[in-house]
Amino acid sequence: MKKLLYVLMAVFTLSLFTNNKTEAAAVWDEAVTIYGAGLEYDEETRNSVAKLLNATDKDKTDYVYGQDTERYIGVRYDDTILFSSIRIIEKTSGGLNININETQGEITQISKETYQNALLTAGITDADVTIAAPHDVTGESALTGIYKAYEVQGEPIPEDRTRNAQDELHTITDITDENANKEGYSQEQLNKAITEIKITVINIINEGTDITEDDVRKIVDEKLAENGLEDVVTEDQKNRIIILIMNIKDSGVFTGETAEKILDSGKSFIGDITSSDAYKDAKEKAKELGKDIKDYANSEEGQGIWNSIKSFFQKIVDAIVGLFK
Repeated sequence: MKKLLYVLMAVFTLSLFTNNKTEAAAVWDEAVTIYGAGLEYDEETRNSVAKLLNATDKDKTDYVYGQDTERYIGVRYDDTILFSSIRIIEKTSGGLNININETQGEITQISKETYQNALLTAGITDADVTIAAPHDVTGESALTGIYKAYEVQGEPIPEDRTRNAQDELHTITDITDENANKEGYSQEQLNKAITEIKITVINIINEGTDITEDDVRKIVDEKLAENGLEDVVTEDQKNRIIILIMNIKDSGVFTGETAEKILDSGKSFIGDITSSDAYKDAKEKAKELGKDIKDYANSEEGQGIWNSIKSFFQKIVDAIVGLFK
């Protein structure tokens, strides 16, 4: 009788795990399209943006307003200047895929990699996202639109996570602006370094070790050096990165299942960066300056990501199997 009870408990536990995944997938059977509020009363322009996003009549639809940008990213904008728009569908796996369609207008301040890093920080790890605008824009309403899509689906993202993601976006774009035209710097290098910092911090936390600000400082120094940025990023810029990482840690995304997904998506993200033409140019430039950029994906630490992921799922299996013994 006791053994039967254990079996039923195991099946119930497993069903909770799988049912949560199934429910999430069912909720996202339909994509969500969020337009900038500046398009709300301009049907012709909105329809042209819808085509850029590949939006359909079946999509759930809403708008990003100034009150949304204030709530999610801490900046209030007038509705009339919000134009960047998004279409998103969450998946149960497959990583975070971002497509910026700049056929009609460019996203001038936020790169694909910077969007991706910010969304990982917010805990968005498996989704297909398309971003577009009718003319050149900074791209911040698109970021808010992604967060609002989760609200539309009844899965609001905690505001501390969206604020941290916004802080990360601003940190990366500000450091990029401050180092514009400086030899040995590219936004791709910084995005790669910050992703590697997150991965290293997660792995240390997963080992059960408490991590201090001094520990983070050492990791930041190490990863900036491995990406050829040790003589480029200033002490003030470095301190901003350290504060950012500590705030992200305190939000809780570096633990549990979200952390495991960040590890998985992070490795894929680093692969995307290192295969980009901009990164290859940065790597060649680094060599010309007598530096090199570490191939993280093939390093011992990079390979350790997969060990961490496999260990996580093995623990689940072992826990269930243990109930049958």
